[in-house]
Amino acid sequence: MALRVATLKIRRARVRAEIADTAWSKFVGLMFRKRLGKEAGMLLCFRWPADHPIHMMNVRFPLDVLFLKEDGRIAHIHHAVPGEWGFRAGKPVRYVLEVNAGFCRRNGIRAGDRCVLPSPWRGRRT
Repeated sequence: MALRVATLKIRRARVRAEIADTAWSKFVGLMFRKRLGKEAGMLLCFRWPADHPIHMMNVRFPLDVLFLKEDGRIAHIHHAVPGEWGFRAGKPVRYVLEVNAGFCRRNGIRAGDRCVLPSPWRGRRT
């Protein structure tokens, strides 16, 4: 399944993110992959803000999972490990960005920072 790719910016960091905006692409996510590129990620786009549950079923490597509000602000960062199931931000979010573990630490990214979303997904109901 080939997904569209967009470049996102958080602080000075850039992420080439695959866009998961269908139910199937969001469910499959990064399952069964051996690795994720150094500055790569996956942006899960939801139709409405909600406290969306995320899983690490069949994901083979740890991730930093950034829960983003509708305006791109980071509401919560979760450091996820393979096999973890059903974690959430605890507040309504519209997007979830999955990147390699340690990405946030290396780039000084914290909750409250803003992720600049590509214009086709900014405010779009997928």
